Amino acid sequence: MDERVPPLRPSNHGRKPPSVTAIFFILLFFLGIGVVLFLKSPLSEIRNIRIEGNELVSDREVLETIRLVKGTSFFHWDAGQAEEALTTLPEVRDASVTKSFPSAVRVRLNEVERVGYWSRGDRLYPLLSDGSVLREDPWEGEVDRPVIRGLNKGEVLISVAKGLSRLSPGVIDEISEIRPGQDDTYSDLVKVYTRRDHLIHVRARDFGEKVKYYAHFKNRPPGTLNLLESTWYVPGTQHREP
Repeated sequence: MDERVPPLRPSNHGRKPPSVTAIFFILLFFLGIGVVLFLKSPLSEIRNIRIEGNELVSDREVLETIRLVKGTSFFHWDAGQAEEALTTLPEVRDASVTKSFPSAVRVRLNEVERVGYWSRGDRLYPLLSDGSVLREDPWEGEVDRPVIRGLNKGEVLISVAKGLSRLSPGVIDEISEIRPGQDDTYSDLVKVYTRRDHLIHVRARDFGEKVKYYAHFKNRPPGTLNLLESTWYVPGTQHREP
């Protein structure tokens, strides 16, 4: 009987399996190269910038403040630092800056309310609800809020500004000008001129609390409304100061 001899097969005893560690480092190497290429490519750049809630601050000023332009690296630009920078602007109460991967930034501002316009010479400057005046930014737009003339005292101006912020839009629309009262009894007396030829006498400290009652008097004939310790109305046309 013929004996069958099994075929010779190569021995595997001398071959080692691929090292898991080596494979890991190879993959890590190529992954690192991919990340570097991505960070240097246009795919990692900010391409969509959205700014909301700004009326007093222009888009350009916002972008300059947060140092952001299209093409800025999405990963290198810090949204937290941008928020801090925006809150240093006098017009901004607070700000929210968010990044959305891979290329979008949204900036939302909550501005201090503009309540009037402070007059100096022939120029008008925005008056904010905290009493600050934007003296570096003369107003060029529509005059849609009261004009404050001759009020240069800090506390009186601040009280009037805060008072204006408490009034309803309907009452605000009725007021055309606010001037100092020049009264020996009340050092903070102011005179409020309305678009219906009414003159209101009121103390600056009581401005927000008492001027709101003008809504109940506005349909009366021209005259003077005194809102002091007591309230009384005197008919008669009042001539506005030049």
